[in-house]
Amino acid sequence: MLGETESPLCNEAENEADEIARESMPVDALFVGGGPACLAGAIHLMNLIAKHNETAGEGEQLADLTIALMEKGSEIGSHAISGAVMDPKALDELIPDWRTRGDFPVERWVEHEEMVFFTPTQALKGPMMPPGLADHGLPIISIARLQKWLAGIAEEKGVMLFPGFAGVKLLKNEDGSVRGVRCGDKGVDHHGHPTDAFEAGYDLESPVTILGEGPRGHLTRMLMNDFALAKDSQPMAYEIGVKEVIELPPGTVKRGEVMLTMGFPLDFETFGGAFLYTMDGDKVCIGLLVGLNAKDPAMDAHYLLQKLKNHPYMRRKLAGGKVIKYGAKAVTTGGWGSIPKLYAPGAMIVGDSASFLNPMRIKGIHLSMKSGMLAAEAAFEAIKRKSATEEVLRIYKERLDASWVREEMEPAKNFHSAFESGLFSGLFKAGLQMVFGPGKEVNAFKPDYKYMQRSSVVHGSHGYPKRDDLVYDNTYILDKLTDVYLSGTKHDEHQPCHLKVADTDICATRCAEEYGNPCERFCPAQVYNMIWNEETKRKELRVDFSNCVHCKTCDIRDPYQIITWVPPYGGDGPEYGIL
Repeated sequence: MLGETESPLCNEAENEADEIARESMPVDALFVGGGPACLAGAIHLMNLIAKHNETAGEGEQLADLTIALMEKGSEIGSHAISGAVMDPKALDELIPDWRTRGDFPVERWVEHEEMVFFTPTQALKGPMMPPGLADHGLPIISIARLQKWLAGIAEEKGVMLFPGFAGVKLLKNEDGSVRGVRCGDKGVDHHGHPTDAFEAGYDLESPVTILGEGPRGHLTRMLMNDFALAKDSQPMAYEIGVKEVIELPPGTVKRGEVMLTMGFPLDFETFGGAFLYTMDGDKVCIGLLVGLNAKDPAMDAHYLLQKLKNHPYMRRKLAGGKVIKYGAKAVTTGGWGSIPKLYAPGAMIVGDSASFLNPMRIKGIHLSMKSGMLAAEAAFEAIKRKSATEEVLRIYKERLDASWVREEMEPAKNFHSAFESGLFSGLFKAGLQMVFGPGKEVNAFKPDYKYMQRSSVVHGSHGYPKRDDLVYDNTYILDKLTDVYLSGTKHDEHQPCHLKVADTDICATRCAEEYGNPCERFCPAQVYNMIWNEETKRKELRVDFSNCVHCKTCDIRDPYQIITWVPPYGGDGPEYGIL
């Protein structure tokens, strides 16, 4: 559909919907998001309640409590992109017998690893993995399978799971404290008006709400804005990660292998790198991370991933491969300095929503899980005291600062900013930080979109460079739309567009002239297209929101900050499944 400014009719429909009688469900703690952070938090909270009840006297039992977890995907794991090497530190604490249970979804164990520097035609192997990146003996996992496994354990312990529920609004008490989440309506037309099939979203009410929506979370942004939680932290920093799962000929994959790369296809000024993991059977997961602070407005992570696969070294390694799954997701890389205030009256933030990833190690699952567990401890205190004030929820931050999370993340607090001047300068500065420490202060950096330079600065008067160096067979080298198909993405196309463009005239005029409409390139799912309009005699923006894989790149990188990602219908979006 054509991207439009929200009309008064749409705003009016939203106001009308607010007046509709809604069913509400009270719970004692609400986790928002089906990722590792909230799942670990929910499991830990149930364990704390059970342990308390074992020794509590009469009248002190915490009985008949309802702990709920909601997830916008159609099922737990459907929005999780395949492939990761996991540090099991948090899992060891949460589920100590995970190695011997027999049902843990490990793909392979790391047996061989290498660091490779790519030029356009050559591959230079490093003598060893850099400090902090060595993963020998660690489990290679599918994040989707991990989440399904954790969800099963959570459900066994009594957690109520609500997949297909998208949170669209924070509910507030009269004093301004958070009292839960409103789920999105269904059966709404393009303009936001209820149809005959209208279903009002539920209100899930809770004295304590834990937000773990992933990077650039919708409700998290509301909470941070309402309570100025980011005023004392650095801006969030992001990379776009694009991944493909490739099926190789039978018998090809024989061991657990991990490869990390630097250099080509990225230029020396752009932060990022690539990775490859072998998986169960004869599958590998290959991906590319590209900083969303890239100066080049023509940056296209999907195209760069195809160039990486076309490199002679990768061609040999992946010979006979066929792409069977694709996905894209923003990754938080600001680290310790970007972590905001983590609590507000009635609510806390965990996981990727709060920047719990170590950019030096390129790992965050264990950090996210631990953040969820520590938030669960604060929620447990809130339940016992029947109070979720800031004073009570501050326990979360206090225990975080005393934990191994801070011990790991704080030394890497300036890793991302070290690369602002380019790859080689960044490697030198990062090396100094490893030897001498990062210093006392957090290096300041700007929001990612402010680094983009105008097309004329980067490309002169010629505009974006032509891209005629790839032959798309749509088996191994894929165009965007073929990859979007493989992501399983689906949306009800009768609903309002969930990508809100505040002023499409900017797209047709200023952005076309100044930046060359970078959204056509940086979107990894071909959602944004500039189409010639005979009436206006210019190209106008068309937003094909049904292609969206929920990566949030547009919301982050748009140079005018006029694009806002909001949740579509619950259950819509990618279907990454078990891969």
